[in-house]
Amino acid sequence: MPLDLARIEKKAISESVAEQLRLAILRGEVAVGERLPPERELAPSFGTNRNTLREAIRSLEAQGLVVARQGDGVRVTDFREVGELSLLPDLIRVAPADERNAMLDDILRMRRRMAVEIAGLAAERATAEHVERLQELMRLQGAHDGDILLTMQTDLAIYKAMVDAAGSVVARLMFHTMSRLSQACVERIPALLFVHPQYLVHMSAAVQSISEGDAAGASAAIEVLLSATDATLKKRVDLFG
Repeated sequence: MPLDLARIEKKAISESVAEQLRLAILRGEVAVGERLPPERELAPSFGTNRNTLREAIRSLEAQGLVVARQGDGVRVTDFREVGELSLLPDLIRVAPADERNAMLDDILRMRRRMAVEIAGLAAERATAEHVERLQELMRLQGAHDGDILLTMQTDLAIYKAMVDAAGSVVARLMFHTMSRLSQACVERIPALLFVHPQYLVHMSAAVQSISEGDAAGASAAIEVLLSATDATLKKRVDLFG
């Protein structure tokens, strides 16, 4: 199938426009309730046309940043009340240090709670094939020998394998959302690129517990690992602020 280069270029432009508007709103440069300039003024200011601008506006509307009404134009909404989770990476990017750190603390806390529950479900529901996959990934993880990027990539695969073992559509969708959020945060805050020195010990204990059907043991191992990891991450973020 031939690539539609014009469509790809248009999408890239609309995403660029959406990002500029999104950051302006998140920074508070456009107040809640304020109406954006009309299309005939806004489009030329971004060097684009009205159709591309409308596509960007639809993207912002889907995230809960603006609302478009016939006869009233496009107004900025209170994203803290109606916004979507996808706003968090950019909000962290522009937030003052104290607010950013508080949000990161909450993200890490939510991630930890989700991972603990998934490990417990995996222990309850894993088949022999699921256990074999997890053990294979742990062997691979042990061979990475301090390569942080490979370790983090395989870590993601291990959690995905736990989600597969848990057999929960809800857990899978939550995992996908949190994975995208975590990746976006790492891209914006490189200090989050970290693997705890005791990672292999605790993750091996979690996988062993899953293989034995020990839900409490699997959950406890992940709790210990991520509690220690998160404590270090928060210090690193403060240090590199």
